[in-house]
Amino acid sequence: MKIRYLLLLLLAVFSFRNSYAQEYLPQVESRYYVSDSVTIWKPKPLRAAGEVIGTNLAVWAFDRFIVNESWARINGKTIRNNFRRGLMWDSDQFTTNLFSHPYHGGLYFNAARSNGLNFWQSIPYAAGGSLMWEFFMETEAPSPNDMLATTFGGVALGEITFRLSDLFIDNRTSGWERAGRELLAGIISPMRAINRLITGEAWKRRSYKGRSYSNVPVNFVVSLGPRFLADEEKSRKGSSSLHVDMALNYGNPFDDEHYIPYEWFRFKMGLDVINQPLISQVNAIGALWGKNVWQRKNRSLMMGVFQHFDYYNSDINEKNDRLVAPYRISEAAAVGLGTIYYKNPEPGKKTMFFGELYANGVALGASLSDYMKLGKRDYNLGSGYSIKGGVGWICNRRFALLLNLENYHIFTWKGYDPDLDWSTVDDPNALNVQGDRSNARLTVASVQLAYQFGKQWSVVLSNRFFNRKTNYRYYDDVDYSTYDLMLKVGYRL
Repeated sequence: MKIRYLLLLLLAVFSFRNSYAQEYLPQVESRYYVSDSVTIWKPKPLRAAGEVIGTNLAVWAFDRFIVNESWARINGKTIRNNFRRGLMWDSDQFTTNLFSHPYHGGLYFNAARSNGLNFWQSIPYAAGGSLMWEFFMETEAPSPNDMLATTFGGVALGEITFRLSDLFIDNRTSGWERAGRELLAGIISPMRAINRLITGEAWKRRSYKGRSYSNVPVNFVVSLGPRFLADEEKSRKGSSSLHVDMALNYGNPFDDEHYIPYEWFRFKMGLDVINQPLISQVNAIGALWGKNVWQRKNRSLMMGVFQHFDYYNSDINEKNDRLVAPYRISEAAAVGLGTIYYKNPEPGKKTMFFGELYANGVALGASLSDYMKLGKRDYNLGSGYSIKGGVGWICNRRFALLLNLENYHIFTWKGYDPDLDWSTVDDPNALNVQGDRSNARLTVASVQLAYQFGKQWSVVLSNRFFNRKTNYRYYDDVDYSTYDLMLKVGYRL
């Protein structure tokens, strides 16, 4: 980092109301969502399978008869061709491959979850829905990147949305409150809404809430404010936008009495209203398994296995015949080990401390390409690893400071002929490549400072630094950096 980033590191670093601090104060700061009972459903695997098939048919019908997409003109011949050609890396745009497909996988996953199947039993439905779509529902060859993103990303987003929708269900209510709760739960988890309509639970009034989980500590914070994203590191030129930030912390990472997948998770989504992609950031970390390995008085150390999903996107432009964007990063399919340390204030002191460290294997990741122009593809797919860490200090329950670092290393091994004449490429998918032969190191360093006022309000100053070092096999290497600045006002719901 340059000197100015070191100064910013000292000046502006963490939000007491941002996503990394809140889950460490579950008894004090979190809102507890308590259910009077826990509803246990009888598993209905056949109905879940029917809903997966129905979802694919509905989406295909929309693409075929409303949008009139050429790739949706399927028949027996196209299906046979898909099986004969086998797997091929596709050329869909970044948003489609790395966000839309995981969201679609979440629908498959939730079809099973909302029909009484548990976390592990629901995974085959995400994978099966993806296989059906890739081989039967489009004329393009089935792609391994879509299958990985839809399955792994679908599991992450699916479980998070299922648990989040559970917080709003209350079968005791009626009238406008009931309609609002059902609508909100349906927006978060459409498949759960469909099943509540099928069973009549959407309007039946009960003497109990009807939730699947009880006694869950949750922090949900919405922040709003201006954001400036520089064109590059040393530039004062860039784009300004109105940024909306939603941060959710669910559960307690140190409660391992009955640890089941996603009993603790953290989810964050960043939206930009103008000048940048609407969905500019999605981050999720969910514990698949965890255990307190050390505990003494006011200190705790937890270790576990975590699933990760990360998505960063920014506008792209062309400069000197090269594709240029401040950043584009994806970690759609990743699992690894992690540890979380927490220290409560000692008697007579007011300072809290916590730290986190994660190491992951990345089955599917992506980074921006500087040279490739392959249909809608302007990024490289690949696999590799990621390392993440963060430390935070909270003083007097008012001021908070966080340093966070994410590092992704993505390897792209299946590239194209460097002598390829792009003007002769009629079907980009036929090239069957991940992108440029390369390896990319992607770094996101964030520093934030915040002050909490009142019980639910906070003001946050945030600075992030993005760096990409891509080593190309056939082209010049590229080292590209940029930064953004945000000032946000947050409210805890």
